[in-house]
Amino acid sequence: MALIERDGFMSLLQKHFESIAGGEGHCILLSGEAGIGKTALVKAFCRKQAEECSIYQGACDALFTPRPLAPLYDVLWQVNKERWPVPPSSEERSLLFTNFFQELSTKKGRLLIVFEDIHWADEGTLDFIKFFVRRIYQLPCLFILTYRDDEIYLRNTLRNILGQLPPDSFTKMVLTPLSKQAVVELATQKGYSGEDVYSISEGNPFYVNEILASYSPGIPDNIKDSILAVYERQKEGTKNAWQIWSVMPEGLEIERAPKIRSMWDIDHCFAINVIVVENGKVVFKHELYRRTIEESLTPVRRMELNKMMLELFLDSFEEKGEIERILHYAKNANEKKLVLKYAPEAAKKVASIGAHKEASKLFLTAIEYFEGNDTDQLAEFYEGYAYECYLSNQIKEAIAFTEKTLALRKEKGDIEKTGKSLWFLSRLWWFQGNRENAENFAGRAIELLKDQPASSTKAMAFSTMSQLKMLSDEPTECIFWGEKAIEMAKELNNDEILSHAMNNVGTVQLSISSSEQKGITMLQQSLEIALKNSYHEHAARSYTNLGCGSIKMKNYAFAEKTLDEGIHYCEEMDLNSWTAYMLSWKARMELEKGNLTAARNIADNLLKNENQPAIIKITALIVLAKVMMRIGEKDALDLLLEAKAMSFETRELQRVAPAMIALLEYEWLTGKTIIEEEDIEHTSILMQRTGIDVEKNEFAFWMKKAGRQLFSPAEIAEAYDTSSAARVLEAATLWEKSGCPYEQALVLFEKTDEDKRNAATMIQDLGAMAVYEKMKQEMRNSGIKNIPRGIRNSTRTNAAFLTDREMDVLQLLKEELPNKAIAAQLYISPKTVDHHISSILFKLDANSRSKAVTEAIRMGILK
Repeated sequence: MALIERDGFMSLLQKHFESIAGGEGHCILLSGEAGIGKTALVKAFCRKQAEECSIYQGACDALFTPRPLAPLYDVLWQVNKERWPVPPSSEERSLLFTNFFQELSTKKGRLLIVFEDIHWADEGTLDFIKFFVRRIYQLPCLFILTYRDDEIYLRNTLRNILGQLPPDSFTKMVLTPLSKQAVVELATQKGYSGEDVYSISEGNPFYVNEILASYSPGIPDNIKDSILAVYERQKEGTKNAWQIWSVMPEGLEIERAPKIRSMWDIDHCFAINVIVVENGKVVFKHELYRRTIEESLTPVRRMELNKMMLELFLDSFEEKGEIERILHYAKNANEKKLVLKYAPEAAKKVASIGAHKEASKLFLTAIEYFEGNDTDQLAEFYEGYAYECYLSNQIKEAIAFTEKTLALRKEKGDIEKTGKSLWFLSRLWWFQGNRENAENFAGRAIELLKDQPASSTKAMAFSTMSQLKMLSDEPTECIFWGEKAIEMAKELNNDEILSHAMNNVGTVQLSISSSEQKGITMLQQSLEIALKNSYHEHAARSYTNLGCGSIKMKNYAFAEKTLDEGIHYCEEMDLNSWTAYMLSWKARMELEKGNLTAARNIADNLLKNENQPAIIKITALIVLAKVMMRIGEKDALDLLLEAKAMSFETRELQRVAPAMIALLEYEWLTGKTIIEEEDIEHTSILMQRTGIDVEKNEFAFWMKKAGRQLFSPAEIAEAYDTSSAARVLEAATLWEKSGCPYEQALVLFEKTDEDKRNAATMIQDLGAMAVYEKMKQEMRNSGIKNIPRGIRNSTRTNAAFLTDREMDVLQLLKEELPNKAIAAQLYISPKTVDHHISSILFKLDANSRSKAVTEAIRMGILK
């Protein structure tokens, strides 16, 4: 059927296609329900552009376990079959993605790439989409993704991926049904009632087309009845062919089709154009036909057909390593032995390329199909499932199944494997925020293994204890257990444990200013070992501790670079636990840099996951609460109390101190007493036993501001020393150099009347209006005159709520001046300029200086 009422969509596609001629690519997200005409529109557009560009097309299949990177492989072979004659076996998807991107960059002229049906995409394909769209501005490429919007909500991963794409890199197009007028005109031409056709089809082009097709028996009650009516009219051989093809979501390769053709005559299926050949596969012309026929099968018949597929093609599937297809048919045929054989194998395969959530599902499938008394095999399934759950941020599930594993290992009396379950439970309970359980299980593992010979399990038990001591700021104990683990790892020639233990010791050294560089070096060595050997978890830990440790030391440039690299790596490797953890620290970094909007957005997104582990949730709650109380929103206290309760359960100062400091800031802002004395005493004792100087000094600073009995660290750090005007100036300078405008303003507020006014203005520019009002009140109480006013009228009147200083910076951005030149003209530091530019980009929702200027002109803020 010719395209009807699609001119507007074609024009929009054409507009974006023409825009990429300048070298900056774009992504089109084309969505709509099944049968709405996405494929027809894309095919028509591709035909139109066939002589104008290179066109590459790939598709996803509705398999039980989707083929990893299926549409990318389709396109790889079209781009350069000689370079990729078979699916690449690289364990690192990032290398494959990068090589493909570089290959495209060598192509001349414009590119048109289509991925169809990404609602069926595996996680690797979704990672590639995110990778490619984030870089598409570097290529003259139009990237069209089609998906069913009525199925995307069944795949939270896809919805999350689409929500993370840069907003200016894509355009959403939602195909609409045909109008009633168009359907009536089409039906009238066929001699049917247009009202009836429209009421059944609701304007869905496929429904309309099939109802009006010559082989349809008329207007049925619904489209399914129409399809089944056609089906019932066929000869037995044709009906059998429809049935067997209905259980093949991905279709069947042409070279394999003769096996079925020899059993049933499929020529009639081709003749009536219900089964067709597309991209070398024999498939139903319409997916709705396939689904309708499959759903009409009795459970017994469906099982028979899936068994038939295994009987016909199992050897071929095994020979070509098509494990996903074997599993699909074995599961639907209830062939438990095959599922048990291949599900763990498939899990390990997808885990090796970073699809850890898919791997957890496959291990769970093996568990569900397990039969018999082989408890060793069952324990291995439990262990594999728990580990993949741990990596993909399903911590409660990981704990439950590791406890089951432990019970089976103890029952067998296997000391080595029991010890492994114990130290792994320690790790899981730490993630869940329960320090008591974490230390208990780590101690039990070491006690159980103390008389055993050197082994990887014993070394890992030592390293796990070292890790716990690192996390609780006990450097001596951390190094003691860490060095024991390193020594045993070298004795065993075990790089995995070596990487893990070096990470612990390096992180402790990074937190001590005198050994900061030594710590960075050791962490980088740990990362190098992990990346070289594809130790996904350990690489994630190295990125995390390098980034988070650098934030504590206020080395934001290095921290941001490391976290961005780490988050990208963890997203590609499906390490959701680590992605979320690093994002929580990125939120903290943005808050410390004064970027309230950025910090809030990240924290908000993290807290949308109700099952977020405590160690992630604590940081996100504190960041969100601080933003809320600084700008004057209610309900911050509830978040802070929740964070405090969870932090005390971890018994780690790096979580307790931030929660208590945030509550002290709340007390200063509101004048209310919230914290119990026993909590302050508990925190003070914890600081005397452990901790780094930064946390102790920050706690002391806020105790003083909140009017609490002064807690004095052994030595006051320069950044928090406000004992004299000279010391205040030194502290403010240090905070400015660090890039922390909020802290800079707070210490500056302790100096002269003029400094207090300047501090209040700085706080106002940050948008922390509740803090600004608190400062004004304190200035009034001390008799200071000429206090700065609230939000300026100019700020209120511009659509993006830019401050006067931000407007000054924006005007100079329009003149394309660099930061140093802007700083010179405005008599401010380049770092302050950088802060203002970050705020401007967030307020204007732009990702570059030029785009911020363009958006400001569009909004009427600039002329």
